[in-house]
Amino acid sequence: MGRRQDLIDGLKMKALESLPKNVVSRAFGVLCEVPFPAPVQGVVNEGFAKLYKLDVEEAERAPSEYATLNAFFTRHLKQGARPIEVSPEDRGALVSPVDGRITQFGSARGGTLIQAKGREYTLTGLLDSAALAQRFEQGSYATIYLSPRDYHRIHSPVEGSIRQISYIPGHLWPVNPLSVRHVDQLFAVNERLISFVETRELGCVAVIKVGATCVGRIGLRFNPIESNTSFRRRQDIELVEPVVMGAGEELAVFNLGSTVILLVESPDFAFKPGLVDGQMLRLGERLGGV
Repeated sequence: MGRRQDLIDGLKMKALESLPKNVVSRAFGVLCEVPFPAPVQGVVNEGFAKLYKLDVEEAERAPSEYATLNAFFTRHLKQGARPIEVSPEDRGALVSPVDGRITQFGSARGGTLIQAKGREYTLTGLLDSAALAQRFEQGSYATIYLSPRDYHRIHSPVEGSIRQISYIPGHLWPVNPLSVRHVDQLFAVNERLISFVETRELGCVAVIKVGATCVGRIGLRFNPIESNTSFRRRQDIELVEPVVMGAGEELAVFNLGSTVILLVESPDFAFKPGLVDGQMLRLGERLGGV
């Protein structure tokens, strides 16, 4: 059974290697923005919801009321659907920025992070900067995977201010378990859009949004930069006016799904007891603190 699965995985990876993933992803993103006649669009949206078993009761509107598949996919939730587990006095807490599954978490000491069993990658590769990586070498990290059924808006995991963002063009490998097991340095070779949130208690918290196959775009709420455009170049942007974020405030959006990696600078940060790899998280759920 193991040998057969290895063969199947190998064939899938060969097919993915030959696929023009960036072009396909942009095309898929455009297709998902096409508004079909209302009755047809309603069937498409409702079919997507049933296929992936979405909890449509949490959305602001019914599936049939969204004009495109992407509008439905990037739907907002009803007010109060995700309580943020931080009090105004609890400024040293870190909460989950998304709904998703935590696949890896732990110490970033030594500058090496775990991708999967037997596979590692580096802070320097992830951030594409040795200087930035040095800030997090005594800190912690967490990787959260979003499946198609999850809510796909990304929120700030902490209270703080954003003065810097980075866009790092790259590949668009899928970020599903198959690729995580087989693609070397996956999170350091795929596209990344990074927001650096400066805080008093935790130091810098990097919110790294990782692109993937069929992710048409990653966009920020407060800046027009987007990933996977037809003209892509490495960008580091220093904001003239810092953007102040509250814990749980909307930060960005995935136009179709992917992964978020959190980096915490403070060596005093600790994950909450009982957190385990593979655990499902909800936006606003406390991950730990100082």
